[in-house]
Amino acid sequence: MDLTSRVLFDIRNDHLVKPGSLLVLGVSGGADSVFLAHCLHRLRHDLSVRLHIAHFNHQLRKSSDRDQKFVEDLARRLNVPITVANRRGHPGLPKLSEDAARRKRFAFFAKVAVATRAQAVVLAHTANDLVETVLMRLLRGTGLYGLRGILAQRRMGGITFIRPLIGVTRSSIESYLRKHKLDHCTDETNARPVHLRNKVRLELIPYLARLNPNIHSVLVDMAHTALDDYDYLEAQARQRLKESVVSSPQRVKIRIKNFRMSHPSIRRLLLRLAFERLTGDTRQLTRAHVLGVEDMVNSGPNGAEVHWPKSVIVARTRNFIEIHL
Repeated sequence: MDLTSRVLFDIRNDHLVKPGSLLVLGVSGGADSVFLAHCLHRLRHDLSVRLHIAHFNHQLRKSSDRDQKFVEDLARRLNVPITVANRRGHPGLPKLSEDAARRKRFAFFAKVAVATRAQAVVLAHTANDLVETVLMRLLRGTGLYGLRGILAQRRMGGITFIRPLIGVTRSSIESYLRKHKLDHCTDETNARPVHLRNKVRLELIPYLARLNPNIHSVLVDMAHTALDDYDYLEAQARQRLKESVVSSPQRVKIRIKNFRMSHPSIRRLLLRLAFERLTGDTRQLTRAHVLGVEDMVNSGPNGAEVHWPKSVIVARTRNFIEIHL
């Protein structure tokens, strides 16, 4: 099976794309995103989809304008519409952190998806990105939720993001580009251990590979196992949510009796799901926030409160845990 056939199989097997969809492709000009653009362009008739390329120029490197022109030329050669945005025109541009740059890029992709009425934004994350993300989360501290790594499909801010290359290795993509004589841009900062991801890629993974040459597949398998286990627990928690919760758009009330009878994993997922229902996602909610509520339920008086991120308040009444904005 060649690489494009593998991607087609994964897209169909995971039900990532619906026929007739318009897809926004996030293309940076790097090897992975160039392969993504060429691959989906080849598969567009098999999938019955239309494509629209989006490129965000962070203006962080001297080569940023070169990358933008490369992507514009690529879109022209593929005859695919393109939307480009950059940070030019803002004097004294502050240097963005890796996370801040990611948020700006994702916000731009979402904006393009809304403007074009696209069904999804397609990103070029690979199996290597999955491994790096799992290790980064382990270093920072994580649970089963974080060990899933990067998901093939996820809703964020009302937009569906899909990653059809998550089962593909970076080396196989590079081989494909060489075989088909496809150019791509190189980010010179990727070769420097500046950001945590670069340090993980350049220093930690090679060290782990000396201890276990199969470390890549070990971590991928662990992420897949964590994904399956978390999906099961989340399904159980969502069912318990239906049985235990009285909710409105700005308030979720969990019956304390049902909460106490639940397994700790389900209790913590109930709280995460309640936070997600009110705020749209579970970012910023930590284990410490959740444990604080459990302590309040076990030993706090009626009327006790815990303050969560995004101005969410969790209060204990006689019969309910009330979570509200």
